[in-house]
Amino acid sequence: MSKNDEFDRFDRTMRQLMHVPHSAIKAKLDAEKAAKARKKRKFRTSASGRASGVDKA
Repeated sequence: MSKNDEFDRFDRTMRQLMHVPHSAIKAKLDAEKAAKARKKRKFRTSASGRASGVDKA
């Protein structure tokens, strides 16, 4: 493969990437951010419960 062919493939790929609308990218980023926030909230426990060493069972 010549360097020119390789550049043409790269150029074509970059042009396709740049044609993605900003709104589509923003929607995906917002969805990922919301998923991360939900995941963090789900597994959070109180620090005092872990540090006290008292068995609550």
